[in-house]
Parts: sequence; structure tokens; C-alpha cells
Amino acid sequence: MKSIQARLSHRFRKPLAMDKPSSSNCNRLSRSTSNCRSPAIVRGPLSSEEFQDPATAVTTHQRLFWSGQRGSTAGRDDKNKPDSTAAAGKKKPPTSTRQSNFTQTEQSRTHRKLSTRSTHCNSVAVTALVSRETIPQTSGAGYRRPEDLTARCSASHEGRKLLQERLTVRVDALFNMLFSASPFLQSFHERRKSTDLNMGVWARNAGGQNQRTVSMTVTLQANVGPKTAKITETQTMRECSQPGQLYSIDVQSVNADIPYADTFVVLMHFCLKATVEEHTDVLVFAQIQFLKSVWAVVKTFIERNAYAGLEEFCQSLYSALLIEIRKR
Repeated sequence: MKSIQARLSHRFRKPLAMDKPSSSNCNRLSRSTSNCRSPAIVRGPLSSEEFQDPATAVTTHQRLFWSGQRGSTAGRDDKNKPDSTAAAGKKKPPTSTRQSNFTQTEQSRTHRKLSTRSTHCNSVAVTALVSRETIPQTSGAGYRRPEDLTARCSASHEGRKLLQERLTVRVDALFNMLFSASPFLQSFHERRKSTDLNMGVWARNAGGQNQRTVSMTVTLQANVGPKTAKITETQTMRECSQPGQLYSIDVQSVNADIPYADTFVVLMHFCLKATVEEHTDVLVFAQIQFLKSVWAVVKTFIERNAYAGLEEFCQSLYSALLIEIRKR
């Protein structure tokens, strides 16, 4: 135990060899600082002897100067020198200053956003210029002023609404398709398997109104009862109708060859009104008018089947009109 203490005391009292100021040690330190990549570490406070020694003072100054400036020329010169670790076969850690993938991705996204934004702004400006040039031409060719459409329908529009749609066709063309011997109307009744179609011409009646008669034999979809029925329509044009603006037409249908056919009639009203865009608003109303008193059960049965057939007829007519308008 005594020998161990003697050794320790002898060891710590004796100054270290590296702490002694020597010219060779100073030169070695100066060379090591030029080749070292990390800043020098001062292990402890310097003694007064080291501050008084000029050689040591130079070394200390170099030490502090190197630790303060990390990007010195000595460090840049070391990049051009061959690395001893690479020569020894060890892998050198990557020292590339390339940005991370995340940073590059963010920058590329920002660049794309800026380029897209500038392109969008340019395209909007061009589109705005083109639209200003085309607006006067469109308004003059296919649009009408609201004050030009002065016709108003005089009908009360009573009953059940069967159809309310806007069709992209002029009102005169739609009137010819529905209330004349047009190929469209004939093909429509043929697809519905209607026979004995007879369409009269418009003529003045005793009241001074335009009127015509249309008769046909239609196929019934009811599971019980007759499969066909004969229908006679009397179509009357109201005085409020004006070509190019409005067509208001009342239709009275009389059925035959079905039970209780003489106890009721079907009243329908067609309102074709032009819009400022040269389109047509279509309104169709229907109601069942009883001519004779019948039992409540029979009345309910007649109304239910009559309205069901009228709704199916209007939906089929609307679908056929859409197909015909797309062809034009």
C-alpha cells in the first residue's frame, strides 16, 4: 500500500513530457493543427511559465486562433490533400454539402406552384379578353331582351303538374314538333304502339279560336280490363298565344271502349314559353273532370289509373324530345 502511494505521488509531482515547452513539441503542435479537422482542445489553464515562454505563447496563440475560426484556409487546403484514412483502406465519412431530399422536394414543389400560378394568371387574362369580344356577338345573335317577351299565359294552371322543364329549342320549333303532323310526333306514337292516328289541321272555330282534332287508338298498360282505348283530343289555342313568344293550348280528351268512359274527361294544358336565351319553358298540367256522379271507390280507381297513364305519357314525351333536340 505504501509503495502505491509513493508511485502516485511521484507520478503527479513529476511534470508531464507533453507539458514541457520545447521547440519540437511546438512544431509538432503547429503541424497537427494544420492537418486536424476539428478545433484544438485546451485541456486546462496554462501556467505562468508557459505564458512567459515565447515559443509557448506562439503555440497558444495558434491554438486559440484555430479554435475561433473554423473555416480557415488550412481546412480548405486539406480537402485537396489525399486522405490518409482512405489510403489505409478505411471509409471516409461523407462530407458532401448536398441538400436533403426533403429540402429539394419542398423547393421543387414551391417552384411548381409559382410556375403554375403564373401560367394560370396568364390564361385567365387571355380568356377574359376573348370573352369580352364574344359577349356582344352572342347577345345579339342568340339572346333577347326581357322587355321583348311581353306575352303572358291567361290560363290558371290548375290541376296536377305533370311536367316542368326547360328545353334548348326555340318555342316555334317545339310547337311544330308537338302540335302538327310532324315526323317526330308520328314516330313517337309508333314507338308507343298507337294505331289509327289521325291529326287534323288548325282552323277557326265558332269562338274565333284556332282548333284541331286528333284521334288515335292507344295501348293500355293496366293488368285488368281492356288492353286498348280509343282517344279523341280537341286541341284549342288560347288568344294569348303569340308566335315566337308563347303558345297556350288546352286539350280535352274523351275516352272510349273502357269502363265508365262516359263519366269523365281528361283536361290537359300545355304552356310553351320562350326565354331570353331562345330556349323554351314547358309546363303541362292535367285534371280529371267527372261528367256524372260515380261511387267514391270508382272515382278513386279512375283518378289513380288516369294520372298514372298521363305521367307516364309526359315522361316518355320529354325523353323523346331530348333525343330529338340532340340530333339537331
